[in-house]
Amino acid sequence: MLMSAKVVKLELNYNCEIHKWFRQQTHYIAPFQQESAEHFARRLLAYLTLYELSPTLNQRPGIGKMPDLYLQDQQQHFTLWGVVDPLTDKSLRRALHQADQVVLFLTEQQASKTSNLPADANADCYQFSSADLARLIVMLKPHMQLSVWREQDKLSLTDGTQVLDIALRHQTQHSPLFRNLYF
Repeated sequence: MLMSAKVVKLELNYNCEIHKWFRQQTHYIAPFQQESAEHFARRLLAYLTLYELSPTLNQRPGIGKMPDLYLQDQQQHFTLWGVVDPLTDKSLRRALHQADQVVLFLTEQQASKTSNLPADANADCYQFSSADLARLIVMLKPHMQLSVWREQDKLSLTDGTQVLDIALRHQTQHSPLFRNLYF
């Protein structure tokens, strides 16, 4: 199913238990042209997973050449490169070369097929279940009001009528960025 909205207005209330942090903001997120609802849902979950770091969502699909979300320092060097699709070996090497930290946000099926993360690389992988993604897709609307409660290993989302608890299954290789933020 393709996303039908040109822009999604997200009114977000975000709470983090660990850091006693609260933020209330409105975001405008444009789905890519011909983007599936499942892909958009993974991009949204990736954004919410790293929300406290204030990542930038890429507005153009990179297909391995650009991240879906990222952080950059003052010299425009990528400190974080996040993607929601599996990377080819070449694209993964390129991302590891260009960024201090690479994070993949994959479905369980994609993660089981992806074993190309080098053991010595600063690479991480979050896995989302197909059932959680399907439930989030039902919550997607052109004008969304979401409340998010972040715990160390869980995101709880509600739109006022439905509650979705998403376990953050995280495979860490070497991730000082995440250890400092959540552990």
